[in-house]
Amino acid sequence: MFDKVTKSIRVISAAAVEKANSGHPGMPMGMAEVGTVLFKNVLKVSNKQPDWINRDRFVLSAGHGSMLLYSLLHFNNFDISIDDIKQFRQLDSKTAGHPEVDTSLGIDITTGPLGQGFATGVGLALAESYLSEVLGKDIIDHYVYGIVSDGDLMEGISFEAAELAGVWKLGKLIYIFDDNNISIDGNVDKVSITDQKKKFESFGWQVLEVDGHNEIEIKNAIDLSKKETNKPSLIIAKSTIGKFAPNKQNTSSIHGAPLGNEEMELFFDEIGWEGDPFDHSDDIYNYFAEKRLEDDKSFEKWKSNLDNKLKNDGSFKKLWEQFEKNELSFPKSFEIQEAATRVTGGNYMKLIGLENKFVLGGSADLAASTKQIISEESYTSENKRGQNIEFGIREHSMAAVVNGISLHSNLFSFGSTFLVFSDYMRPSIRLASLMNLNSAYIFTHDSIYLGEDGPTHQPVEHLMSLRLIPGLDVIRPSNSVEIIHAYKYLFSNTKNPKALSLTRQNLKFLDYDVDYSDFINGGFIISKGEDLTIFASGSEVNLALEIKETLKEFSVQVVSVPILNKLTPAVSESLNNNKFTFTLELGKATGWLDYIGDITESFSVQIFGKSAPEKDLAEFFKVNAESIGEKIRTYLG
Repeated sequence: MFDKVTKSIRVISAAAVEKANSGHPGMPMGMAEVGTVLFKNVLKVSNKQPDWINRDRFVLSAGHGSMLLYSLLHFNNFDISIDDIKQFRQLDSKTAGHPEVDTSLGIDITTGPLGQGFATGVGLALAESYLSEVLGKDIIDHYVYGIVSDGDLMEGISFEAAELAGVWKLGKLIYIFDDNNISIDGNVDKVSITDQKKKFESFGWQVLEVDGHNEIEIKNAIDLSKKETNKPSLIIAKSTIGKFAPNKQNTSSIHGAPLGNEEMELFFDEIGWEGDPFDHSDDIYNYFAEKRLEDDKSFEKWKSNLDNKLKNDGSFKKLWEQFEKNELSFPKSFEIQEAATRVTGGNYMKLIGLENKFVLGGSADLAASTKQIISEESYTSENKRGQNIEFGIREHSMAAVVNGISLHSNLFSFGSTFLVFSDYMRPSIRLASLMNLNSAYIFTHDSIYLGEDGPTHQPVEHLMSLRLIPGLDVIRPSNSVEIIHAYKYLFSNTKNPKALSLTRQNLKFLDYDVDYSDFINGGFIISKGEDLTIFASGSEVNLALEIKETLKEFSVQVVSVPILNKLTPAVSESLNNNKFTFTLELGKATGWLDYIGDITESFSVQIFGKSAPEKDLAEFFKVNAESIGEKIRTYLG
């Protein structure tokens, strides 16, 4: 029966790609045995409770092979019908070209860019280990499984994440490597000489090798992996891409294109298939039914235990309700002093950590600089209750791990580094937005005013570049009540990621108040005036007020825009009724026009920075109060 099931998976996967005239049939045809073993013998997932928090997670990091996942979900009676399979890669279909997260369908993660699934899965495993300690192993006790490809392992992000998984001893992380030696451009061994077994063993992983088409070997390897509790496991499954396609198997031509009519007929002959490739007998569906029934019973048993624990354990009940609420509590009082916003924010972050167990994160080896330390208790292989995560110098994987933690359930997670290094994190930030995650990215040293480190470390284009990512809110508060509102919004359940931008340089405390509702609208007036309006963000709000003092002969209105990309045309218009409009932000001015409308002039930094003290930089770029005040006078006469 096993062979009959794998035949159906190969046929339906190839047929869906053929019907769409687009896709990657080779991987599903090559990994049919691995997928069948996972869903029949291993994965604890319920088609009746597909979002069960204690289900096993499945990461198809080789997202181009999405038809493997869709076919398995279909045969396991998840909400993917044969019509959905026929709509593979079509507009608004449940079966997109690469998997897009939808727990109601059994899809745990959005994958596609190679390496991202691998690294995000490490975050899922970390979240499992943390919640297991905090909530109890009777509540959280599951595995993270994944299928990864040659391409995944070549991407640098997987290298970073693999080492972190080894450092943290994530024993419930089990990846199966589809070792077929084929990528789009041909044989992998043309461009890679890496011994993956030795590489992963050096990272602290258990590595096993199997025939990827042998049911017994695959089962046994997964069983051995589950017995190794102190190491993540990589199962190297030697496979044949496009297996049973006579002319195209084991070639790159089957990686990213349909088989074509002639090869499809030869494939059907080779595999012994007759009839409609979308019509499969009941015994294929029944093959998985017993496992799903078993998992449904596991859910009921788990739910009964949870209800009993909520009824009889008061401290657990309080903790669980806090977790389920998916909201953090914030300090009732906080004194803001004259300091850099990284310092002010870091002080506030510590207080947040004291009150909340369901937020965790850290920095890419820059905690001493970013100041974003949620707890003095660090997450380690020996202490998986720690909230402070030390990522090492791994910005790429830090962002993906943060996504995995956020994706797991109701945890809030963050990663911090210098703003200029957001470039390293961008692919993960983009995926966080695609997945509607609450991931938080905290960036400090957010302008040329980090000074002597020079242009390699001075962000110029980064703020506006981040604002271009759909769904990402970029928050840049001044040193006022804005910093408090910024953290409240950063760690709010809005189902979209946020980037918080903070200063290295000290800022004066600005004594003004603003309602939280006005803050999250993107902008508000902090000082009224009738001759001209200056829109400013973050540290430049201080500078705008200095300019106002310089221009005492005029009536200057100052508007703070802590979340520029949330400004609607209506809000922007309500903030400015003056003839002259200026914007002030020490980065590229490109894009301000789209949010503000007509602009008289933007005071900005349009070229790379320079290595110099802060005062010299202000004079060189003519972004001090005197220079800007002089320029504004030329417009007002």
